[in-house]
Parts: sequence; structure tokens; C-alpha cells
Amino acid sequence: MENGEKGQVTIRNISPIFYVPDRKLVLDYYKRLGFWCDYDMGFVEWNRIGFIVHERQTVPATPNHDGIEGLDAFAMVSNVEHLFTEFKSKDAVFLYELRTNEYNMREFAIKDPAGFTIGFGQ
Repeated sequence: MENGEKGQVTIRNISPIFYVPDRKLVLDYYKRLGFWCDYDMGFVEWNRIGFIVHERQTVPATPNHDGIEGLDAFAMVSNVEHLFTEFKSKDAVFLYELRTNEYNMREFAIKDPAGFTIGFGQ
């Protein structure tokens, strides 16, 4: 991919946007887990993981999955066992707990109060 005269373009980050009915409730959840939250703009960050939470009252806010084990976002981390233990100690709600998937990746997923899910793997 090229950017005109300037040469190669590098994608530095992708930030999913979660539309939720109650932004404060969702941001409070992520803050409790240790994420940095900007309550004015809806930004949520932790290390290099970032996403945006916007409040939407007029249109139903729905996650991007079927509610079974689909994920709205996935992040690769350096120490998934430690992160799982940390989130568990902070009463995270898990879509599924730490496991080894069919590709031999250790992973788990959390679910926020609006139903959005984020998987973490190593």
C-alpha cells in the first residue's frame, strides 16, 4: 500500500467502535479492569489496546456477534495467563475463561455490560 508521493503507509492501530446504550456503565466496567478511560470522548486504552465507546440511544446498540462465542475485538498480548488472573481478581465477566484453542493458542474473552466481547490471546 502506498500513500502517493510519500511512500509506504503503515497502519499503526485499529480502534473498534462499540455503540452502547449507557456509556458510563461500560466505561466504569473497563476502568475497574485497569483500562484508562476518557469519559468525555469515550476512549478506552490499555497499553497498546484501544477502542472507542459511544453512547447511542436512538438506534439499538448491538454487538457484532451472535452472542455465543463470537468476538467484537481480539488482542494479542505477551502474558495471557497473567492478564486472565488480573481480570479475574477484578471480577471481569468472561465469555469464556482461559483455554487452549484448536490452534494451540492460549486465550480468553471478556464481556462488557453492553454485551460487547474482547478476546485476548498469546
